Amino acid sequence: MARPKKFDYDSDDFYDEILALAIQGLTDAEIADNLGDKFGVSLSPEVFCTMKNGNYAQWSKKENQTRSERLNKVLARGRRKINSIVRGAYLKAALGGKKVKSKTVVSRKVRVDGVYTDDEEIQTSETEQELPYNLQAMTTWLYHHDEDWRKVERKQDEDASDIPTDIKQGVDIDSWIKEQVKGEKK
Repeated sequence: MARPKKFDYDSDDFYDEILALAIQGLTDAEIADNLGDKFGVSLSPEVFCTMKNGNYAQWSKKENQTRSERLNKVLARGRRKINSIVRGAYLKAALGGKKVKSKTVVSRKVRVDGVYTDDEEIQTSETEQELPYNLQAMTTWLYHHDEDWRKVERKQDEDASDIPTDIKQGVDIDSWIKEQVKGEKK
């Protein structure tokens, strides 16, 4: 008698769970392990990998092709989603203005008739702070998303490489500046 299937590999529930796990940022191996939370049974990371690559021995050639294609699409969709969420949070942090709320509670034990009571709340204060922008994050964002900015940054890197490095005892700044001034006059 054949063993029963662990999962319905054609059901939307199976792929929806994989999508939900991918959106959480889990790796393939972690997804395979965590399928057990919903279905009660997990896949080994090795089996999940063979399914994803279309080489699962228990499936026909057609099943391998269609199911692995669907698995890869679901994984890619989930990872695009988490990347967009992280990218949005990164950009918000770069631009600043995010409001952070904090609450401070002061409590003390009070002594009544020589006996200490449980902690009693004496004072509660809530504050809201707006975070400043982050220049390093903005620079990184521009470098990866703005071609003109990238050209400027690369030009600065090239200019920095003009400093002579073949001197054993360091750089004679005065002679280097004179060489730079001569080069500009030409």
